[in-house]
Amino acid sequence: MAKGNVVSFTERKAEIQAGVEFLDLLDRDVKDNPETIQPIPRGLLQRIHTIRNQADENRRRELQEG
Repeated sequence: MAKGNVVSFTERKAEIQAGVEFLDLLDRDVKDNPETIQPIPRGLLQRIHTIRNQADENRRRELQEG
């Protein structure tokens, strides 16, 4: 099997740990600075959804072509 097809559990575990650490940081910041929380403008939220949908579509297309 080619190396590109092998899942590295060490790398995956590091990715998960980084996500956990980011969420911990975010949680502390929200608790320490609740006054900084603001709503996301509707236009920005719609743009985020558009970009996410485009990225998902690109991934599906790459999987079908590959």
